[in-house]
This record gives sequence, C-alpha cells and structure tokens, in this order.
Amino acid sequence: MPDIEWLPSVPTDWPNCEHSSFVTAAGMRWHVQRAGCGPTIVLIHGSAGATHTWRDVFPRLTSVADVIAFDLPGHGFTSGATAAQLSLDGMSQAVRELLRTLDVKPTIGVGHSAGAAVLLQLTSYTEVTPRSVIGCNSALVSINALGQMLQPLSRMLFDAGPVRAFAAALLHSGTLARTLLRSTGTRLDPMQEARYVSLLADDAHVGAVLGMMTRWDLPALQATFPHITVPVTLVHSRNEPWVSFDALMDVTLPLPMRSVVDMTPAGHLIPDEKPAQLVDVILSTLAALGPRTS
Repeated sequence: MPDIEWLPSVPTDWPNCEHSSFVTAAGMRWHVQRAGCGPTIVLIHGSAGATHTWRDVFPRLTSVADVIAFDLPGHGFTSGATAAQLSLDGMSQAVRELLRTLDVKPTIGVGHSAGAAVLLQLTSYTEVTPRSVIGCNSALVSINALGQMLQPLSRMLFDAGPVRAFAAALLHSGTLARTLLRSTGTRLDPMQEARYVSLLADDAHVGAVLGMMTRWDLPALQATFPHITVPVTLVHSRNEPWVSFDALMDVTLPLPMRSVVDMTPAGHLIPDEKPAQLVDVILSTLAALGPRTS
C-alpha cells in the first residue's frame, strides 16, 4: 500500500479537497486527488497550475472512471522536489514513481499545457504508458516570444533564492499576476483567479516554474515523436495566445497517431474555460478505446 496521509494541509475551499490526500513517492510528498472507479484517467496540470486546474473536469469523470489528479513537483501542495526533478525527464520519472506507488497504469492521460509534455515523455516508460494521451493547448513548442527571451535569464537566476523571492514579491500584490493570467485569453471567475494568483505569489511555486523553464528540453522530446505509438489527441484553440496553433501542428506532425480537436474560440486555460467540452472529448476517447485486454 502507498504511504498515504490524510492531512488538513489543503485549504477547505480548495476544489475537490474532499478527495485530497498526501502520498510519498520519489522522495516527495505529493498532493493527490483521487475518486471514482473504473478505467484510470490521470489529469496533469501545466506550469503555474495545480489540481484546481481540473476543478470542473474532475467531478464530471468520477462516475465512469478512477480519476487521479496531482500537483506536479514544486507546484501547489506537493513538496520536496530537487532541482533535477524540475527537468522534463526528471519530472516524468518522478510521475512514473508516483503512478507505480499508486499501482496504476492509466487508460487515458490528460495534460494541460506543460502537462502534455510530461505525458508524452511518460510514454517512454512501458509500465505506466497511457493507452491514449490528450493534450489541451499543449506546450510542446516554446510558449511565445516572451518565454524564449526569459528562458536564458531564468537559467542564470534559478538558483538565486533572493531572485525567486523578488519575483514572488512582484507578483504578491496580485496586479502583475492578474495581468499574466489575462494574457492567457481566458476569463476566470474571481475564486479561480484568486487561486492562481495565490500560487503565483508563492516563492517556492515561482521557483519551481523558473526551474522548469531552465531545464525543459523540448527538442529532445520532439525527437521521440515518431516513436510514440499511442494515440495522441491535441485539443487546441487557434486563437489562444500562448501556444501557436500553426507551430504546434508543424512540430507534432511526426506523431504517428495524432488527431486534432479544434476548440476555437478559447484561451489557453481550456480546462477552466470549456470543461464540459473537454470532458466530452475524454469520454469519446474512452469509449473508442474499449476495455483493456491485458
């Protein structure tokens, strides 16, 4: 049995907190939400996110599936990550260990933004490879020109604690954080916006996001695309401002079993903006897969 703690570390108004627990794996204390029974669906949020990304997706799936969402290393309420575990490979290995600890092999993996990259990297581990991957506004290419400019700077500054604290202080007032959120093109309700703002004002969380930027090796992941043998569905909006639709289509062309679901119009935060439509895609994918045969 996994080492599970039921502790009151998650705020009582955190979405789906009644399903929260803490699991020890890969040297970390993971915040995990799990509910339902049936085929396993794993939900992986993007950078600067946490389990609350799936606020309105998670409960829509628990009647038909064993649904697992968790905070990635350094994000939300998951603690104990090393710098190496913030790289794409290190993070995927850590997720692999978490899934092995939970004794699950996902039927479907759903990833938002950077979470889609984690899932595709995860397909290199046979014992936890999902039968199908769904990416929502998948960050499989550089996130706009600003991200490309900031990456070298973040690489130099990641290990400077005062810099992380300064970045968090800039975000702490909420004004800059809200500007960043609105640049996603998604209008959030006040409660959900406040949750994102609180994470963006947290020193450790900001440090994790910077750490991901310094160590996120997308070209190495892209080189594996021709060898990924599971179906990959890209749910994307043509008018979302953070990940270019055309660039994503170009870089993912080598995926042998790629399909695309156009969810235009929508901003970057599709799970927040169009949860019902995303759930429809997930359920359609589940129905098409049929029961596991092995």
